[in-house]
Amino acid sequence: MSLIDLNQSFRRYAFIALGFLMPYSTASISILLILLSIAVLVDKSSYQRLYKNLKTGYFQSFFLFFLLHIVGFLWLNVESINWHKSWMIWIIPILALAVDHETARKGVFAFLISMLFAEIYVYYNIFSTWEDYLRGAYFSEMLPMSHVNYNPFLAISIGFLLTILLSRRNSNWKITLIGVLVLLTMVINMFLTGGRAGQISFVYVWIAISFFFIKENKKLLIAMIMSLILILITAWNTSPVFKNRVSDGIDRIILYQKSIDSKSTQEDLYNPVGLRLHWYEHSIKLFTNSPIYGHGTGSFENKFKNYADQSEGLILKTSNPHSYHILILFQFGLIGLIIYLNIFIQQIRAAYSLRKDYEFRAMAFIFPLFFILINFFDSYLWSHQTQAIFAYLSTILYRPDLYVKPQ
Repeated sequence: MSLIDLNQSFRRYAFIALGFLMPYSTASISILLILLSIAVLVDKSSYQRLYKNLKTGYFQSFFLFFLLHIVGFLWLNVESINWHKSWMIWIIPILALAVDHETARKGVFAFLISMLFAEIYVYYNIFSTWEDYLRGAYFSEMLPMSHVNYNPFLAISIGFLLTILLSRRNSNWKITLIGVLVLLTMVINMFLTGGRAGQISFVYVWIAISFFFIKENKKLLIAMIMSLILILITAWNTSPVFKNRVSDGIDRIILYQKSIDSKSTQEDLYNPVGLRLHWYEHSIKLFTNSPIYGHGTGSFENKFKNYADQSEGLILKTSNPHSYHILILFQFGLIGLIIYLNIFIQQIRAAYSLRKDYEFRAMAFIFPLFFILINFFDSYLWSHQTQAIFAYLSTILYRPDLYVKPQ
């Protein structure tokens, strides 16, 4: 076997391994992404393909986003911290060169199989402590990762399963039945665990995919919507975690609204919802001080710390505002927001260019709006695992070899 063949084999196996390890190991994610990038860059034939890809608006959007972070140092007036945390987005044009048609498809199923094992692990932990769980005991150790990341991962998996089932590509009833059963276990798992952003995105995924495939069949579409309502009602009445998390979230929003006219107290703030609202409010205030081009690359943590130290009221410090949209606005202003949103615009444009017989075309349309939605609730393109799945699936769903020229 030649070195070129060895390189190509490594890329295929490493890419599939990356999909499988995504829910479990942040270290493995970094190592495999770096090794894949090196494997691409040592192959001289990759540079011609990279140059060709960078002529497209889709890949240019990632390059512009990287360039934004470099140029953003020009107006930085505090020490930059964590400026590189979105690095996986920057390497998408390189990572895309490691993926061919078969590897991409296997990568999707490697991720789905991995999530199946992840939910088995969660079920085991829940049922091992079932009596305590029913009394409201719920610990992050029950999950293979933080619930902030786990539930969006589940929502993405459910999206792929719905796509496979509703596209009706498989006529084998046994495989279809297995798919339905796995889908059911994932939906139940979604509401036995506590990631609210993931649960909201699940609702979006269910509705969006239903409309994509069966908008012409009104009876079936109504059935899908009714089934979603039934899922939510059942979850409310049977899952102590789901009911408590929703009720607590609503109560905390009301409490925070009442505290706006008075001085905030620690009781108002020391909870996930209160903290987010607190950081959103003050991050937006700082953004308005420099709305056009922001405060510079990696400026958030130190700028917010200085602001908190100089303020008379209670302002709790943080390394990020827990909304990626606000983080971009804070660092790069409205100019940066346009460059950032262009990534999602180009993904949607690329989705329209994909062959209509592409099996995951539905997910290509739904994927960018999915991340726009969850990035309201946390910095998901700053967080390690959700940023990784964004980069991973961005290289799979929008491959140039699937494009067709407009008629």
